[in-house]
Amino acid sequence: MIIQVNSKKTIADFRNEFSGVYPFLNLEFYDTPHQFAEISSYKDQLPHDKTIHDICKTSEQGNLEIQPWFKTGKVENEFKRIFGLNVQIFRRQGDTWIQTAGTDELTLEEQNEMGRYATENILQGINRSIENEKPI
Repeated sequence: MIIQVNSKKTIADFRNEFSGVYPFLNLEFYDTPHQFAEISSYKDQLPHDKTIHDICKTSEQGNLEIQPWFKTGKVENEFKRIFGLNVQIFRRQGDTWIQTAGTDELTLEEQNEMGRYATENILQGINRSIENEKPI
């Protein structure tokens, strides 16, 4: 997928576009950066109605290619490196969204399948949570 980054897009636009391709993953944007495999603080999460113009620390606009084989940490890093955007990827775990911080080495495809599997199992009464990850 190619995500177009421009000043008029809102965080909600990014979330919808990303989840349209990866239905068990989602994006959240933050005021402050995080390190590789580190969770982001809920208090720094930005409202979904904010535009890129409101939050972008650089004037860069353009396209970001995101492929299923890209690692979660790489995608987050590319948003930061190219556009100055602090992004955290979340994975659905039943009726909860958890940060993928403990599994940044997994690909988007692997994360999405883990979310699908965990959600289906939780909805069927089987809990298979990932110990490295913590809900916020």
